[in-house]
Amino acid sequence: MEENKTIESPLENGLQEEESSFDIKTIFTLLVLNWQWFLVSLIIFIAGAYLYLRYQPAVYEVSAKMLIKDETNNRRSNGQMLANMQDLGFITNSAGIDNEIEILKSRILALEVVKDLHLYVEYRTEGRITNPLVYKNQPINVDMPTDDLDDLDNTLKRAFSFRLIKEGKTYKVQGLKEAKFEGSFKSLPASVETPYGTLTFTENLELEQLSKRAKRAMKGEAKEAEEKTASWIVTVRSPKSMAASYAKIINIAPTSKQTSIAQLTIRDQSAERALDYLKHLAVVYNRQANADKNEIAYKTEEFINSRLEKISEELGTTESKLEVYKRNNNLVQMRLDATQTMTQVNQYYGELSKANTQIMILDDLSKYVQNPNNKYQIIPSNVGMEDAASNALISQYNKTVLDRNHLLASASGISPKVEPLTKLLDELGESIKEALRQARRTADIARQGVEKQYNEYQTKIVNAPEQERILTEIGRQQDVMSGLYLMLLQKREENSISLAATADKGRLIDEPAFGGKVSPKDAIILLVAIVLGLALPLLITYLLQFLRYKIEGHEDVMRLTDIPIVADVAIANEDAKTAAGIVVHENKNNQTDEIFRSMRTNIQFLMKENDKAILFTSSTSGEGKTFNAANLAVSFALLGKKTILLGLDIRKPALGRLFDIKDRAIGITSLLVKDKIDEEDLKSQIRSSGVNVNLDLLLAGPTPPNPTELLARDNMRQIMDMLRKQYDYIILDTAPVGLVTDTFQIGRYADVTVYVCRADYTPKSSFGMINALKKEDKLPNMCLVINGIDMSKKKYGYYYGYGKYGKYGRYAYGYGYGRYGRYGYGSSYGSYGNYGNYNESHYGNKDDNSIKK
Repeated sequence: MEENKTIESPLENGLQEEESSFDIKTIFTLLVLNWQWFLVSLIIFIAGAYLYLRYQPAVYEVSAKMLIKDETNNRRSNGQMLANMQDLGFITNSAGIDNEIEILKSRILALEVVKDLHLYVEYRTEGRITNPLVYKNQPINVDMPTDDLDDLDNTLKRAFSFRLIKEGKTYKVQGLKEAKFEGSFKSLPASVETPYGTLTFTENLELEQLSKRAKRAMKGEAKEAEEKTASWIVTVRSPKSMAASYAKIINIAPTSKQTSIAQLTIRDQSAERALDYLKHLAVVYNRQANADKNEIAYKTEEFINSRLEKISEELGTTESKLEVYKRNNNLVQMRLDATQTMTQVNQYYGELSKANTQIMILDDLSKYVQNPNNKYQIIPSNVGMEDAASNALISQYNKTVLDRNHLLASASGISPKVEPLTKLLDELGESIKEALRQARRTADIARQGVEKQYNEYQTKIVNAPEQERILTEIGRQQDVMSGLYLMLLQKREENSISLAATADKGRLIDEPAFGGKVSPKDAIILLVAIVLGLALPLLITYLLQFLRYKIEGHEDVMRLTDIPIVADVAIANEDAKTAAGIVVHENKNNQTDEIFRSMRTNIQFLMKENDKAILFTSSTSGEGKTFNAANLAVSFALLGKKTILLGLDIRKPALGRLFDIKDRAIGITSLLVKDKIDEEDLKSQIRSSGVNVNLDLLLAGPTPPNPTELLARDNMRQIMDMLRKQYDYIILDTAPVGLVTDTFQIGRYADVTVYVCRADYTPKSSFGMINALKKEDKLPNMCLVINGIDMSKKKYGYYYGYGKYGKYGRYAYGYGYGRYGRYGYGSSYGSYGNYGNYNESHYGNKDDNSIKK
């Protein structure tokens, strides 16, 4: 006998709150009882995981570390050396590692990488289920003209695909989906016209080298491979869309705050393609950085070359003039007297020429700056201008132009970062114009002073021979032009040195490292499959258990009530039954006998001294109260106790059918209708059970029209008093309390109430009424019997084979038993409301057929 203490109080509607039973024991029980479903679920999910891993494209991670040189700090540490390099046109555009990271992520760099590596064309080997990616191993390279690729940006999907089929030595091209075109070719190179542009096909030279080595090693297999039919899926995408994709998936972050090293990480379906992308990204980054740094030098070189052309023309004119003058005057050599006057004249003439040169340079620069087409463009520097203020402003202006152009590569002209630079350029431009004007005025003043001194000395030699004067003038012009020409040549060489001294701004400090496969993760996918394979059937099974509205066994009843459970009665097989449907036999030690012995013992523990009356009832018909009452009565009789079984379910009697007694005219109703009864009247209604000499029966008798009023008469008390004197145990088989109130009339004479519920039959909601009966004490000393447990079901075999009861002798509780069979204990009572319609003709009717109706 067990008592459940987990439920403290019933709910408001009479139902007790069912506690959650989702614990380790419940989970283990569900696993054991439904192991085959868990096994099937595991097989399905693990097979699905393997299929997913088999056909899902793998994604690999590749990373590299790039050292980004911070040239501003280097200049501060190296001092004069880098200052001299700046004079040669070497100007940095570094604004910190954060800006460089944004540049590395920019679509402009990604676009150049995509174009250089032809990543806008993707090749896949056509398979039955998936199309594996092919990179560098395709036999044919596919490409399109640049104009056609740019036009793909104007299409809706910015991509199209086609199938490339190799049949022997013939290649066929078939457009896929909405791309409707076809073509074929037998030799390479070849071209095919499509609605998207011209496709060009060339031989993959890298693969050809591999094929030659393979042919030398395996000539036969290589020849067979050439003739084999193969198919590829080729997808051509817009370079801009591919660049946007790569710029999105690349991840760049500094390794620490103390260094200027950036970690570049990219994930791709092809590890080799990811490696190539990172390597070439460094190349493109350095190429753009060097182009930015050398832009000033290129502008300066262009300006110097243009000046050299003009000076060369002027120098040629002067030399021709000298040649003609000497030829006309038959002069072999030029004679000049080295007098003080001539020295001064020459000195001032040189200064005058130099002043004129400065004015010419200032005029050319002013004209260049005033030109609207050169707005926000690099201003030539280091061209020989001596004005320090103008040179400083021009250098600052050129650096600002580079910074602004750098930002415009990834931002618009109205960006908050660009607008301050634009405003600064406007201010610097005006300052440069004013500085050039001021320098022009200063140079003009200086030239006028030199010219004045020159004229003073020139007047002193007016009397010199005209020939010598002319030769001197021509020679002087020649010297000035030659000096200017040599100076410009020197500046051009210095500018070329600055171009040659340009170093890469970013450097991969190590080869890109292969980080392995990052998706899909095999271990995680298999773990998820195993968890889902166990969780899904467990959840479904638990929900099914939770949603069942009928009790299933001992555990369910324990969760629903705290009333003691005195026995779990298994369904008896046909071999255990007698002809009367009694399953308890003398001198037997099988499972069924042990169950009723256990029930008998537990009920005796509930009974006090001199208690004899045991009442059997249930919630509704078909729960087996008559069956259990009869077999318990047999069990008491086998104990040698004088026992009587009363059939008090007078509305629908069943004891006669159970004990196969056909004469059912006699019974307790014949006693209840009398005004006075004695022991002789009682003995006349008692029948022997025919099963055991110690067991007698008092059947219900004819069905009365007023059973409740009949049972409420004092005759019932008299009958019980007489039976208590004659018998050791009195078993009362009463009507279900859930349908009629007859049992409450009888309950006053009982000492113990055995409430019968049936597995897979009694609704859980019935325990609200059962708990209410217990709480209100309407039936005395209540206990429960769980009837109809089918041990052929594996759940009961598990519960009872390893649960509360263990094993009885050599018989395990997992032993299979049949159902009640022909005795019909599962039949329904029908509507008890119809009992009030019985007329007097039914009362006392001895016809067995009328009773069966």
